[in-house]
Amino acid sequence: MSSQDSTSEFDKALDLMESSSDSSDKKWEDLKDAETLDACKDLMDVRYLLHKRQASGMVDVEAELVRWKGRQNKKKYLKMFGIWSSSVAAILVGVFVSFNYLFNIPVAPSKSVTVFAADPNEQRIVLELNDGKQFFLDDEPKKENKQVEKRRTLDYTNLAKTSVPVVKKMLQTHSIVIPRGETFKLILCDGTEVWLNANSKLVYPTAFIEKERTVFLEGEAYFKVTKDTKPFIVKTDYLQTKVLGTEFNVKSYTAEDSHVTLISGKVQVRSHENARFVDLEPGKDAILLSNGQFEVKEVNSEAYTYWKDGYFYFDELTLADIMKSIGRWYNVNVIFRNKEAMTYRIHFMSNRQGGIEETIRLMNRLKKVTLTLCENTVYVD
Repeated sequence: MSSQDSTSEFDKALDLMESSSDSSDKKWEDLKDAETLDACKDLMDVRYLLHKRQASGMVDVEAELVRWKGRQNKKKYLKMFGIWSSSVAAILVGVFVSFNYLFNIPVAPSKSVTVFAADPNEQRIVLELNDGKQFFLDDEPKKENKQVEKRRTLDYTNLAKTSVPVVKKMLQTHSIVIPRGETFKLILCDGTEVWLNANSKLVYPTAFIEKERTVFLEGEAYFKVTKDTKPFIVKTDYLQTKVLGTEFNVKSYTAEDSHVTLISGKVQVRSHENARFVDLEPGKDAILLSNGQFEVKEVNSEAYTYWKDGYFYFDELTLADIMKSIGRWYNVNVIFRNKEAMTYRIHFMSNRQGGIEETIRLMNRLKKVTLTLCENTVYVD
């Protein structure tokens, strides 16, 4: 067959595949070359399978076929016809693995799971006063995926030296909001030190004049409580922790498990649904269950303190929980395209200030999964 005949036969085959939905159509008999006819029929079967597997709204098979035809015409591949027909067998195998083997387009699997969503809003450290006035405590807005290590501390201990009548007159309730990708240290009026993790909020009085020292937490914080006869109480939306003087970590993010982890001393913890307190010993972690009860287990307590020193440290956590923490720090979407990988348990450590690319590189070295960063989304395969 001459080059001109091959080109004509090739164009005719493409036209038939575009206009016909049935490989048994009599129009196919017009193709003179048996190899061309067989290859086209195989490709039509592939298109049929693609239609069956097509996820809603993901891929327009017909549109992609037209685009594919256009690419072939533009390239003028007179010699490619033989390669094209012989590659159909490979395409038939590849179609069961991925759509993009045929059309060279990225396709998200229908069973992808988004475990964390990025926040498009400006990321700033904000202090809010009683009257609603807000102050930015960082030097500049947070740059996307850019980590800059800075030491920031807000100290209220000077108020402790003020006389009680003056303190009562000056008493206010402040709140501090820590954005994604930042941590912040707060020293309360009694000397209690609080390290706030990313995406967290603490509401607290400027002075403790009541019988209890009470603060409200959203997110995660590490507390080093100054010893006092007044109990120190940390309240969250889900639980309450009471201490006199100790070091402990509270993690209570929305839609995630709530944890209280004791580093030293002694704490008591209870849920809002249960009035009975549960005592914790150092090295123990209390996980709040859906029924309002606590599951207490022994843990490596260091794993719950590394974050305040600028590190990711995960000791046999599920990959889903690990990726939520990574997504929260770098403010990126996290999508699992391998649903089974969500339950993998991994030991992992890295410097959070190293940037998301370095974290992904180190994670990929584990050979458990493959992480890919595309714009503001991390895909887990």
